[in-house]
Amino acid sequence: TQKPGRKSDLSYTPESDYEAWIGILYACVSADGDDSDAEIESLSRMIAFKQKFSRIDILPLYEKVEKIAEEIGGKQLVESCAKMVEKGDKSTLFAMAVEIVLADGVLADEEEKIIEFIAQELEIASELVDKIVEVMLIRNKGNVIVLN
Repeated sequence: TQKPGRKSDLSYTPESDYEAWIGILYACVSADGDDSDAEIESLSRMIAFKQKFSRIDILPLYEKVEKIAEEIGGKQLVESCAKMVEKGDKSTLFAMAVEIVLADGVLADEEEKIIEFIAQELEIASELVDKIVEVMLIRNKGNVIVLN
């Protein structure tokens, strides 16, 4: 039987830690059903500034996880990717995920659900989750959103 929120029983295993990061961040971008330009730009900018990704072309990874997400859904994508993330990177990746969903200054219901799910899958302590969300809400309050 399928778990709630799953689109299919297809299995997926990221080929690398890098792909796992992009998968989790993409799940955030697409959580509300609208991968907004602000959220995609936020993801791209964050990854560009991470030394970890300095020699990695993220476009093929992004395109791959985008297709996978369409097939299996965001929750299963997160489940599969969370297992591949190095322990020392989990809180950083979670903070980036929160920043992405708040890039448009709004935390929609589906975005809140995916953030809670990511926190659970990455095993982030609830106190740290609360702190990160609070700081990101303060940081992104009043963001100007440019619509094309």
